[in-house]
Amino acid sequence: MHNLKYFGICAVFVLSTNTFAEPLVTITCDKPEGFSIAYESTKPIVKGPTKDGYRGRPTFVIDANKKNMAISWTQLPEDPELKRQAKEAGLSQLPPVPAADGEVVQFYKEHISAIRVDPWSIMTFSFFPTISTALISQQFIQLGSKDTFQSVSFAHCEFSWATPQ
Repeated sequence: MHNLKYFGICAVFVLSTNTFAEPLVTITCDKPEGFSIAYESTKPIVKGPTKDGYRGRPTFVIDANKKNMAISWTQLPEDPELKRQAKEAGLSQLPPVPAADGEVVQFYKEHISAIRVDPWSIMTFSFFPTISTALISQQFIQLGSKDTFQSVSFAHCEFSWATPQ
């Protein structure tokens, strides 16, 4: 999924295939921006920090059981790199990134934490409703290599609660 700045993102919002209770809160964020570092195991060398970020805006929906989270990304239509990648592939736009699942591991009024685990990656999400902020961190190995990466991004977010808080 890395380098984040090269990660073409667009999405269609679809709830996960896991059992999903009614939504409790929908978190809509601006484009996350931050930094990444890489460890090239063949050299060995640490590269970075490098300015980095995602190519889209994330939306997170946490269910009323405070256990599951659906994650989707919306493409930024003004992104010239996405337009270039689509053109090179002979497409009018890149296909959407599928919606993903996360697991809520902590839920407090001031701090909500969730994780997304894949065989090659772990993402952590920290949401701070009282200050309208999210922190997104990812650690992964680049497929086809032995290089590992860490990224951290922040975003301003809006929290829409199903019931007033």
